[in-house]
Amino acid sequence: MSPDIRLLVGGKRNVRIMRPLATVLLAVTALSLASCNKSSSNPIPPAPSAPVAQVSPTPALFTRGEAEALLEQRLSSICERAQGVVAVAVIHVEKSRIASINGKAPLPLYSVFKLPLAITVLKQVEANRLKADQLVHITPDELVPGTPENSALYRNPVDFTISQLIEFSISRSDNTSTEKLLQLIGGPARVSEQMRAFGLNTLDIHSTVSDYVKNPKLVNTGSAEDIATLLTQLQQGKSLQPAQSELLIKYMRGATTGLKRLRGNLPAGTMVADKTGSGERDAQTNAPKATNDVGLITLPNAKGTLAVAVLVTGSKLVAAEQEKLIAELARAAYDEYAND
Repeated sequence: MSPDIRLLVGGKRNVRIMRPLATVLLAVTALSLASCNKSSSNPIPPAPSAPVAQVSPTPALFTRGEAEALLEQRLSSICERAQGVVAVAVIHVEKSRIASINGKAPLPLYSVFKLPLAITVLKQVEANRLKADQLVHITPDELVPGTPENSALYRNPVDFTISQLIEFSISRSDNTSTEKLLQLIGGPARVSEQMRAFGLNTLDIHSTVSDYVKNPKLVNTGSAEDIATLLTQLQQGKSLQPAQSELLIKYMRGATTGLKRLRGNLPAGTMVADKTGSGERDAQTNAPKATNDVGLITLPNAKGTLAVAVLVTGSKLVAAEQEKLIAELARAAYDEYAND
């Protein structure tokens, strides 16, 4: 049996990662692929050479205190049951405090990448390179495989606004709208460029949804800490102007996917704005190769907001148990700060 590889957790604890999984993750991170571009009706042409919008990034270093140390111990204990790789980052937005488990490790994002994509599109709207009410024409032959409910949106030729496409991509995790948004901004590389402008260097968006459908090894990757930082910037109004921030958070709050993940064990009525991601099923175990959820959790009694990112990869647990694990992690973070 191959020896385990151990990664430091918060500089204190460690979580075991099996060597084959680590090898796979390193291979996945190294992959890249050029984007494809298709036309849309009434387009405002993308400007690949135009500079990406800059923001004042959230400080790279968040502070840790006794509460975060205790939370990391609790999170680590939950992660040990995953039988796979788990990365968790929890940031208290208003206090700039962080708890992290494997938070710097780049892992497969799957549909979580639709969140940085949406932010990149909205930055293009702010720069007047795109318009939120711009109509985009989609024909049935442009359909990208997804759920039957999402595929039904494109049974006939149809026109949707860019705002609608963002809503479909975020709230319903629709793949066809995501593909059209990528085309409008000039391809996946534009998302990575925008993330670098935010100071987020692990978010590597190099593949379209169609690329992934053709080759499941071409997954976009990123770290839990960078995703949680992106969420923090969104909540603080540092990445988008108020109108765009409010629109995106509204779509995230209306998400219909992964309701048993971050939301699954929180008190009734807790406000959550999230984006999920799911990998394909393992041929032998039928377990999802990845189960992810990232989002903003509103604490009670005006105690602030948590930016939480959970990425689970290579777990041998069945889908329901992977979702339960994410729900437990979210509840542990919620309890730590709600009872502070």
